[in-house]
Amino acid sequence: MIESIAASLGAAALIALCVAARRWVKRGAPLAVTGEVIVPKAWELALPTDEALPSHVPQDQRFPRPMYWLLRRRGAADFKATSAKLLLENRSEQPLTITDIKVRREQLDEPFSAVWVRYPPAGAVGAIVLDFLLDDDHPEAWSAAYEDSLARLTRTGERPYFDDHVISLAPGESQPLLVTGRAEGVRCSWWLKFEVTQAGKHRTIDVVPEGGAFFTSGVPASGSRRRVQWSWYEGADARFVTPP
Repeated sequence: MIESIAASLGAAALIALCVAARRWVKRGAPLAVTGEVIVPKAWELALPTDEALPSHVPQDQRFPRPMYWLLRRRGAADFKATSAKLLLENRSEQPLTITDIKVRREQLDEPFSAVWVRYPPAGAVGAIVLDFLLDDDHPEAWSAAYEDSLARLTRTGERPYFDDHVISLAPGESQPLLVTGRAEGVRCSWWLKFEVTQAGKHRTIDVVPEGGAFFTSGVPASGSRRRVQWSWYEGADARFVTPP
């Protein structure tokens, strides 16, 4: 496992930038893409070191979204999957066709194994849903559906989505898109590459969250050395505890 101090600091710096990935805008003719990372009410993260787990959490950081971003700033990666909702918009006066969407990966490495942490649920998603397996050498988009939550994603097609589909946008038209990048045995940062055709011309557009890429870590072969959850249900006594 590569968990040196330098690697941890590097991951922390990357995630500090990724906080800005909550919302971003890729402006330019002709395609505009806006979006935000989806932070579910119940989430799981992988941390690079024990020290990345805070010993004290301020009162205003104890809820699902603030706690999620607090740990991301401390170097955490999404555990097994990162999801984002996007809105694609043709801002030109001519029809536009998206013929493919690919993933560009960087910093491919083994999953974080130091600490697994979750924020458990408090009890009892017209968009195109695309699923990417980040372990593949060249991750491709597959049509998918959420069974009852973001945690239960099922592929619905027999071939990659863009083998027999395109996304066509008339002038001024927009299309919502949900994207999930899943990692099983790797850790990587990643972003999207759109293949676009308009008026007989082809171009590739990188869609990168402002300030940095997505960051996802799979399951370490030997498991996580430490597993904890945030006990939000204990009110003022909330703390990180061993999950039941």
